[in-house]
Amino acid sequence: MSGPLDRYFSGRERKEEQVSFIERERASIKEIKLPWLGDLVEVGFVTVPKDLSIMAGKASKDTLWIRPQYKWVSKLRLGFPLIIYDFLRGEYVAGIIKAFGYDLDDPFFFERKSTEIDVPLTSELIKYNDLSFLESLPVLGLEPICTIKNIDGTLVRGSVNFAPHVRAPAYIPPEELFGLIFGLPSEGIPYGVIVVADDPLRSPKDNKFYIYRMRKELLFEHELVCGSTGKGKTVKCKNDIYHFINAIGGTAIVFDLHGEYHLIAEEPDYEDLGDVEKKIWLDMGVKPGKIEDILEIVWVSSHEADKIEKKGQHARYFTINFERIPANNLQYYLPALSPQGYVVLPRLIREFRDGGYGRTLEDFYYWLMNAKLPTSMVSNMTREAIIRRLAPILEEGIFDAPGLSDIDVQELLKPNRAIVVRLDHIKSTMARRVVAFHIINLVANAKLKDREGKYPPTMILVDEAHNFFPRVTYDDDEKDYVNRTIHWVDRICKEGRKFMLRIEFSTQSPEDLHPNVIKTVNTITFFGMTPVQVNTLERVMDLAVEKNELINLPMRRAIVFSRGNSDIPVKIMIPWPLLKHKITKRG
Repeated sequence: MSGPLDRYFSGRERKEEQVSFIERERASIKEIKLPWLGDLVEVGFVTVPKDLSIMAGKASKDTLWIRPQYKWVSKLRLGFPLIIYDFLRGEYVAGIIKAFGYDLDDPFFFERKSTEIDVPLTSELIKYNDLSFLESLPVLGLEPICTIKNIDGTLVRGSVNFAPHVRAPAYIPPEELFGLIFGLPSEGIPYGVIVVADDPLRSPKDNKFYIYRMRKELLFEHELVCGSTGKGKTVKCKNDIYHFINAIGGTAIVFDLHGEYHLIAEEPDYEDLGDVEKKIWLDMGVKPGKIEDILEIVWVSSHEADKIEKKGQHARYFTINFERIPANNLQYYLPALSPQGYVVLPRLIREFRDGGYGRTLEDFYYWLMNAKLPTSMVSNMTREAIIRRLAPILEEGIFDAPGLSDIDVQELLKPNRAIVVRLDHIKSTMARRVVAFHIINLVANAKLKDREGKYPPTMILVDEAHNFFPRVTYDDDEKDYVNRTIHWVDRICKEGRKFMLRIEFSTQSPEDLHPNVIKTVNTITFFGMTPVQVNTLERVMDLAVEKNELINLPMRRAIVFSRGNSDIPVKIMIPWPLLKHKITKRG
């Protein structure tokens, strides 16, 4: 029984008809569209390997394989961008090299099937100048990122919704296209130099470094900076302070646990650094310098108010005034109260204040011990529990140091000012938390009501954030307290965006940081980590970065992942800080 296609497959006439059919099909193909980008260097073409052995990197089902030219294969490494041109559609597909492999159908791999054992040694081949073995080149695996179209003379970035044809040429893109491929803005806050493979990326035209910039509006989506100690977190954080003050005109508030941020008031000295670092600053368009307006604020215990030696024109010593704290906010100041205690406490505070029984926490403590209160207001058991919890807080002297005043929000929120909250002299974890939360509370209460734009853009840098927001607590009451503060900070982050309030969390122990804090940020800057840190972090978030890449990051190399700024994580090199910094290692 014959079918409608039989005439194409048998007999001379059918063969003639088949040839005629193919010619008609070829004639129906539209005229090819020639490449329209200039400054292109062709390095290979799209191929379909018959049998592939992956030797490096990681391929996915969407990988496009490229057979490179001999002279380029040694210059292309993992992470390098390429573009592929489709002659039918007239569009480019841009991607990043993610894998290298060997096409086993390549005739040069005859050794795999050969039974001969008398194969010349490589050293002998080189001796007689027989270099044919070097032509057995790996194929490159390209992960598509976007398409690039030319619409009325404008370059437009689009989604990848087609596969380029076989033998579609692959090119090294011109330097101007790198930002478009990565989806990066041409203007914004400079974070560092884009790194391809292991090397900072430079323009082949003018040798300028290609800079990774963050859109200014994304600063207020908040950021997590994490990595092992000594990898460059403090360097980056100091650069962030510099840019926030000089480029945004804002206020930067940093909680300093190690006494190192006060150096930003001094003029930086980089005479012993090389020309490369100086060129990075030049290409970023910034000049290192000190912060002119800096205020160090130092909390003083009520037990040591008479012992302090006030030094330095920038220092401001303060206490926390119990009477200034709204009753409903005391749950963030009094750690380890029971859940029932948090419910009852505001009523007790209002009764104490309305009755004029005192002004300090100590006054409230003794009033609560001696007052005859109805059980409808507080049960004896709850009252005794609150008293027990207040005793160690009084012992720490957290509130009401005699002769000192509290910090005023006008001191904190001043344009172009850096506030360094010194915590390095505070030994108690509880006292550190209360002091930090007090400052955050003052700032948040002012900023989240600032609909008229009275206060400047504000950045709060929480150094060693895992100390304030731990993942694990062993005391049930303390756990409840930590959860309350985390929910509170989460609300500040969500509402603070529209009021230009930025929080940056920095930690050398991301595995100890509470997962809910990680969920509040939209930008994460990864520095080098240990395998334990990476595995722990992977359980609470989608890393979007290869684990081995994080583990092997050298000093001052970081991977920035910000969906609003770029579709993919981008590796950068952090320049030495634009502010004064202790120079120990230069990695």
